[in-house]
Amino acid sequence: MTAERIRMGESQSLEIVRSSPEALEVESTWQPGGSPPRAHWHPRQTEHFEVLEGELTIAMGGGSPRVVTAGGSFEVPPQTTHAMWNAGSAFCRARWRITPAHRTEEMFRAIDRKPGKLGMLRMLWTFRNEYRLGVPRG
Repeated sequence: MTAERIRMGESQSLEIVRSSPEALEVESTWQPGGSPPRAHWHPRQTEHFEVLEGELTIAMGGGSPRVVTAGGSFEVPPQTTHAMWNAGSAFCRARWRITPAHRTEEMFRAIDRKPGKLGMLRMLWTFRNEYRLGVPRG
């Protein structure tokens, strides 16, 4: 039996490792040579990443992008703008923990359904407690 792959876009997919109201843990993969996605932030969630293989580029809080390699980790606090991608030439794999989980698993599944432009607007409203585009207001 194979674990379910959830597509987050052309170059990223993930598998749910554990899911509870307290935390959602996923293992995510990024194909090489990706470009930065749109910056986003989470109103009340913390994300912790551990890079297991390859390298992951992270831009956080308006700072310059930095590369985190296998064995490295980083945390994204609530209300911190960030974007991550695999700018390297090799496959990247990371373990990712979101606390609290809220409705993030449901949101990931909605993204996988490729909702189109109108559907994406609906999704941004539906999951506004989990995900917001741009920079949080001061």
